[in-house]
This record gives sequence, C-alpha cells and structure tokens, in this order.
Amino acid sequence: MRTILSVVLVFITSSLLAQNNGTFSFENEPLENVLTAIEKTYDVKFSYNAALAENKTITLQVTDASLNTVIQRLQKQVPIVFEKVNERYYIIRNQIQAGKIRICGVLKDTKSDEAIAEASVVNISQNKGTVTNTAGKFELFLAIPSDTIEVRFLGYKTKRLQAKSLQNTPCKTILMEAEQYDLETVLLSNYLTSGIDKNTDGSISLSPSQLGILPGLTEPDVLQSIQLLPGIQSPNETASGLFIRGGTPDQNLILWDGIKMYHSGHFFGLISAFNPYVIEEVSVYKSGTETRYGDRISGVIDIQTDTKVPEKLSGGFGFNMTHADAYLKVPIAKNFGITVSARRAFTDILETFTYNNFSDRIFQNTKITESTEIIENVFSETENNFFFTDYTIKLIGKLSDKDEIMISNLRTNNELDFLSEIEAFEETSRDQLSIRNTGFSGLWKRQWNANFSHSLEAYYSRFDFDYLGRFRGNLVNATEQDQKRNKIKDIGFSYNTNWTLNEKNSIQSGYQFSSNDVSFGFSGFSGTEEEVTTYNVGEESINNSHALFAAYKYNNKKELIVNAGLRVNYFSTTKTAFFEPRLYVEKKLSNLFTVNFSGELKHQAVSQILEFNTANFGLENQVWAIANGEEFPVLKSRQISTGVIFSNNGWRVDLDMYYKNITGLTSFNRSFGNTSVLETFTEGNSRIYGVDVLIEKKINNYKTWMGYSYTDNNFEFSRINNGLPFDGNYDIRHYFRWAHSYTIDNFEFSLGWNYRTGTPYTPVTSQTQTNGDLFVFIGETNSTRIPDYHRLDFSGTYTFNFDKKNNWKGKIGFSLLNLYDRNNLLERYYEIRPFLNQNNNVQFRLETVDKFSLGITPNLVFRVDF
Repeated sequence: MRTILSVVLVFITSSLLAQNNGTFSFENEPLENVLTAIEKTYDVKFSYNAALAENKTITLQVTDASLNTVIQRLQKQVPIVFEKVNERYYIIRNQIQAGKIRICGVLKDTKSDEAIAEASVVNISQNKGTVTNTAGKFELFLAIPSDTIEVRFLGYKTKRLQAKSLQNTPCKTILMEAEQYDLETVLLSNYLTSGIDKNTDGSISLSPSQLGILPGLTEPDVLQSIQLLPGIQSPNETASGLFIRGGTPDQNLILWDGIKMYHSGHFFGLISAFNPYVIEEVSVYKSGTETRYGDRISGVIDIQTDTKVPEKLSGGFGFNMTHADAYLKVPIAKNFGITVSARRAFTDILETFTYNNFSDRIFQNTKITESTEIIENVFSETENNFFFTDYTIKLIGKLSDKDEIMISNLRTNNELDFLSEIEAFEETSRDQLSIRNTGFSGLWKRQWNANFSHSLEAYYSRFDFDYLGRFRGNLVNATEQDQKRNKIKDIGFSYNTNWTLNEKNSIQSGYQFSSNDVSFGFSGFSGTEEEVTTYNVGEESINNSHALFAAYKYNNKKELIVNAGLRVNYFSTTKTAFFEPRLYVEKKLSNLFTVNFSGELKHQAVSQILEFNTANFGLENQVWAIANGEEFPVLKSRQISTGVIFSNNGWRVDLDMYYKNITGLTSFNRSFGNTSVLETFTEGNSRIYGVDVLIEKKINNYKTWMGYSYTDNNFEFSRINNGLPFDGNYDIRHYFRWAHSYTIDNFEFSLGWNYRTGTPYTPVTSQTQTNGDLFVFIGETNSTRIPDYHRLDFSGTYTFNFDKKNNWKGKIGFSLLNLYDRNNLLERYYEIRPFLNQNNNVQFRLETVDKFSLGITPNLVFRVDF
C-alpha cells in the first residue's frame, strides 16, 4: 500500500510540475500571430474582437517566462487589457473605453520610502485586482471613476481610494503607514499556504479568513491547521490534543483575547472549541517565546479576534455534518462595533455519518456504547444525548485616534447524558458529564505618540467539570454513585508598555498578576440496603502569581534580528521566585540563507494529573491541580533551538534542531499517559531531542510541501524501569507529512499523506492465577511499539457568488479523512477487570485495551457569507 501511495503522489506532483514557462522571440510580429503562439505554449484561449488586433505589431524577447509576465509585457506595448475568466480562458479588451479610465500607483513605506512589493490592489466595485511589482507599482484598466480601490498589505493600514484620484500621469505615489504595533514582523509569507506567515520573532501566525485549503479540512479549524506545522503533533487524532515539541496539551498556553483557556475542544477534543470566522490572527510559538507569555512550559497559542471596528454589516452562516454556526459584525456607531458568533451541535437531534464515525472513535472502550448483547438473547438498551455549544461577543471601540477599547466574552459547553438499561436484570445506569469554560476580558490601548504606547488588560476565566455516574440493580439490591468535580477560577490583569526607540530598536516591559483558585474532588457510595461504603476526597488551592518582564528588540530585517528579555515569576504556593531568560536571534547570511537561535526557561504551577476514581467511565480521566512543591512539583522547562532557512526561486527549506529538558514531572502527570497497570507515584524528568524540517515549492496555482519531525523523548523516573531512561508514552520517533494543494478557477483541492512510527507501550510478559489472586509480570517500560500509522486525507471546495455585486458569497466543501480506510492503532494498554467464574465467584483477569483511529470519514460543508 505504501509503495502504491508513493507512486500515486509522485505522479500527481510530476503532472502538476509539468506546467512549463515559455520562450519567445518576436520582431514586429502581428499581434494576432503572437496571441496564437501564446495560446499554444500555455494551453490557454483568448477571446477578442478581430478588429482589436488590426495594425498592431509586437517586438518581444523573453526566456522561460510565465504567462503573467508575457501578458504584462504585451499590455505595455499595445493598448489592450487581459481579463481572466478562469485558468484557461481570457477576454481581451481595448484599454480605452468611453467612461472608463486607466489607473496606476506606486506604493511606498511612509518612513523608509521603500517600495512595497506583492501588495494587494483590488477594485472592489468590480471585484478585479492585481499585485504590485518589485518597484511597488500597479496598473488597472477599465475602471469607472467612482469605483473604490482597496490597497492592502500585511503589517500596514488598509487604504481605500476613489479610482479617479489614481488616473494621474506619472503614477501617484501612495504612502502606506505601518501598524503601530508592527515592526516589520513578517519574515516569510505564505508559509505552507496562504494565510500562514513566519514572523521575525520566530512565531507562526495564521489568519483564518485568508487560510488556503488544507488536507482533510473544508473549514479553517484553528487547532487542526496548527498540526500541519512540523514539531506539532496529535498522537490521538484530536484537535485539542496538541503535543508541541514533546510537551503535553496541558503544558500549552492557549489564550482567547487574553482569556486563559482550560478546555479547548468540542466532542472530547475532535473539534476545536474556537469559531474561526471571528478570529483575526493566531500566533503560535514553539520556542523563543516572548517574555509577556508565562504560566506554561510548552507552546503558546495566542488567538486574537477582530480588532477593527466593522465599517458595514457583514456576517455568515453555515453547517457541516456535526454542527451549525453563524456570526455577525455590526457597526453600532461611528467608532463602535460589535461581533457575535454562535455554534451548536445537532448531534442530539440528528446522527449523521460523520457523527457516527466520530462517536465510534471517541467512545470506544468506554461505558458510552450502543445497545449490545450482554448474554444470549439479553440486550442492553441505551440512549445517548450529546451536544456542544459555544458563543462569543466582542465590543470594539475607537475612543480617539490614540485610544482603543475591547471587551470580549466567550463560553464553551459540552454536555453528555447517557442512559443504559438491562430490563431482564432490572439494572439501570446513567452517566452525566458537563464541561464548561467561560471567560471575560477587557483591553484598553493608548498610543501616546509615534514611539510610546501602553495597554491595560484584565481577564476572568472559569472552568467547570462535573461528572455524575449512577447505577441501580433491583435484583442484586445494589446501588452505586460516583461524582467528580474540577473547578478553576482564574482572574488577572496586566500592564504592558512598548517604547520604540527608532525604526530598529524597541523595548517592551510590563507587570502581570493572576490568581488561580483550583479545586477537585471525588465522592460516592456503593452497597446495599444493609451496608453502604462511602468515600469523599478533595483538595482546593489558591496560587497568586506576580510577574515582571522586559524585553529588548533589535530588528534590522535585512541583516539581524534580536529579541532578548527576562521574566520573573513569583508563586505564592511555593513562596519562590523563578527567573526566566528568553532569547531569539536571527541572522541573514545572504539572499538565500538565514540562521536563527533561541533559548528559553519556563515554569508552570497549574497542570493536569491523572485520576483513577472514575476510570470505569473511560473519558476525561485527568484533573487540573496546583503545584505545592511536594506531591505536585512546579514544572520547569529548558529549551534551546537553532535552525536555518533557505529560500530561492519558489523553493523554501526550513530546518530546526532543538533540545528540551523538563523537570518536576510525576508518574501521575498527563505526560505519563495511561498507568492503570503501574500505579506507582514517583518523580522524574524528560529529555527531548528533535529535528523539524519543512520543504515547500510553489508553481503558479500548485503548491506542495513536505514536513518531517524526528523526536527522541526519554523519561527517567527513580522508581520506574529500575531508574533507567525509557521512551515517553507519546514518543513519536519519526513523523512525515506530504501535502499538495491546487487552485483552478473557483475550485480548491488538497491531498495530504501522514506517516508516523508507533508510540511505545509496556508489554505484559506473563500472568498467573494463584488462589484467586492475579499476578501480572511486565516487561521493560515502553519497550514495545504499536504498528506504524499512516493516513491519506482529501478536501475540496467550490466558491461562488449569489449576486453580480458579490455581496453574497457561498461555499460548498467536501472532505475525506483516512481515504483508504486504514485501521490505525493509536494506543495500547492493559486493565485488570473482574469477571464471574464457573462457580459464580469474582475473579480478575488482565485484558488488552486497544484504541483505534477514525475509519474513512466523509464530511460536507455549506456556507454563506455576506
């Protein structure tokens, strides 16, 4: 299968790469002959009035030129304009028509006076546009004087001008003003695909509204899209289960408009909890994190929703096979606006093929099952009501040219109610689960002058986890109940300053305070009317954290970039101050090569630990807890990283090597995974060595990229494996991804293949029963691996307009996950379970528990935006 797949992918790549450029040599050649030669060379068709080509000759010398280059050269020699209908068909018109004008301009930076290339210039009245050349120049034809021209470039304020103001000769110079917070932040644009950029501070930024199509995705799911970046993996195939360079999901700092998120997934992690249609930008840090970020030792995912006041009413709505959503952006005054969004699953009303596949994946090996045969002709009747919701509200206000305010609210909710009944045994059980994360934030930003600004931000985040499981058996006269709760109240504020010394130097500093009130508890009872056994355990802790931070930034994008800073944290639970130096350096060696280096030290006081009181439920068996320096140590991470970037002629290679050391781990940390056989409490550390490689190539409307990650994640615990190092539970030694995307007319297609080596597990070498007792003998810790994993995903979308003015737009999409329906094993562990022997006595046996991946899973999407 792998060989066939490789041949197919190579064939696809070779076919698409076969789009050749052209070489022409014309000397006073009639235009009609030139157009015919171009049609044959590029396999295109031109539609035009024959009179348009009369008495026109062309002199042209080009070698290995693209179609776009040839068209631009022709438009300069003769007064014609090419209008693209689709990838193959063009209409040729006269540049001069009654009532219509030619417009042009040159874009330059206000301060440096440098030309701005590759900027977008769109006649939004006609939905036609172009991009500026290397000299910053653009040219558009057949504009009506009253048309609106929009000029846009990442990092600069968008400008709108009337067409008649741009018909001057020579072309008008348009000065573009950089955003105040932006200091030439973009290093590499269109990283992987459109809408993804690599920044000068080492972070990756995603803009969901501009995001190109990705394999298996028909909508810009934020957390799923992030997994395409080398060094970010999800061993369990979920959106929220992100392992960034060996760190576990609870070690990632996830912010939504400054609100700390403690639960980031719907459908037990398969779907991101964040509505992408109101998100402006997502910043992802794998290393070299800025000093303003703290409280977590692994990656940072900073999600920022719309920051601009809506100029007009806009919105959208749509659905896929699991949920529906809608959003609105409404101007409520000249300088005030509001954005709202909402999503809700319809899984409690309608069960689609996508929902059924998701359910099979998530609920396997849990109590949440369909009706099953208990013994011969005895069945359990089940009813499962599950749904999720989320909503956001944001108020945006521009109080003056210098002052902005923003107030955000977010709520995510997952509800499960499962009922099982065995009528023949007169047994009923019910499991109810509720997971909610609610947050508020407020931000005031002031730009005092061109060089100094500050911001004041406050937030409140609340996490509530509630589980209640009940069982009643009338024949056996038994009753059981288990309850689990986990609560977090997190409140904080921060003050940040930004002082720009000059175009290349700036200083950032600030203070942050947060107060975490974390509690968890387990209670329940079991027994009969004659005898009842109860239990009730719990813990509550409050940690007040104070942090001071400062950073110096030197940004000469043409030569050298330096971000150096220090963060100092104080945790009240341990009464200790922790120093965290951060460094990121990037040096441009030539036009082809850039090298970088980063180092960071981080600490974490709130993390997730495993619990076994509700293990029989099989879902969400971890709770948040605060470090106390004893049984819950403060986590500490040290990371250094170095890399090189090569970029030339559409090729791009990005290579990173890193080392990370994490201390303060315990065998009950989430990073240790399933420990149902070996429930030994012990402390330890992990050492992670890794290499991330990204290779990408773009040719016209086709793009391909390959990503590879090598990870060596070793654990060392004093009371496990005789104190010797062993592979981490989620150690994926090799991870390879090959993806393709192609755009033709209004269609977009993407195909991607994932391959990774299997994760390790601890084998059981033998077991024996003696006098009713079970004795289990295990091998070396994590000495065996499950089979390798591979999967092929496909997605395609078609966009269209409902009206001629393009005010209403639609999208239809289709995706297939696991195209060849491979049965991938995701995890293997063992559980000791009771059973009744032939004498109706309770005994115990060891059972292998295997968790498998999604099978072939189709999904459909339909959207309308206006």
